[in-house]
Amino acid sequence: MDDFLARLPGPLSAPSRRFFAVWNRWRCGRPLPEYHDADLADLGEQARTCLMLEIRSRDDMPILQAGPGIAERIGFDPTGGNYLDMTTLDNRAMRAELVLEQILQPCGAMLYYWLRYPNESILPVEVVCAPICRDDDAIPNLLLGCVTPLARVAADGVADPDSYMIAEGMRFIDIGFGIPPANPNVPRRLQHTH
Repeated sequence: MDDFLARLPGPLSAPSRRFFAVWNRWRCGRPLPEYHDADLADLGEQARTCLMLEIRSRDDMPILQAGPGIAERIGFDPTGGNYLDMTTLDNRAMRAELVLEQILQPCGAMLYYWLRYPNESILPVEVVCAPICRDDDAIPNLLLGCVTPLARVAADGVADPDSYMIAEGMRFIDIGFGIPPANPNVPRRLQHTH
């Protein structure tokens, strides 16, 4: 499973590659890392922009913890909130399905947002995610995500919520179990018409 690092998608930023390298070390030879091994301090400064979700059901995905860098960007601490509340009503079901696919056929993911700020600055960010198991459990129910700014932008204030409601360019990443067959960028109603 170590060779998955060499197969990471080319466009990934260096911080996102480090995220997957640390996540891979947490596996300790197991198929997936366990919660007790997931020490966010191993991510260094990058831990400031990480968040961990617990996947309880299709409608209940609480944010267990969010780094302070997340709150700085969006203007509030989302810890304790439902991750699905951070998207539009129309996108909620699709977001839930994409998260569940990362857990049911364990895989990583990469996606992008263009955060807009009151001073008209736009900050592109890359988000990477990977699953984690509760201790002594073989099936993951935690998802760790980390946000990396892709430019130096004088972002003043907090991001417009509309700019982080729907991601772009999502791609699943094989971590040793293959990837779900669905294309995460095509609405489900279009996928089933071919």
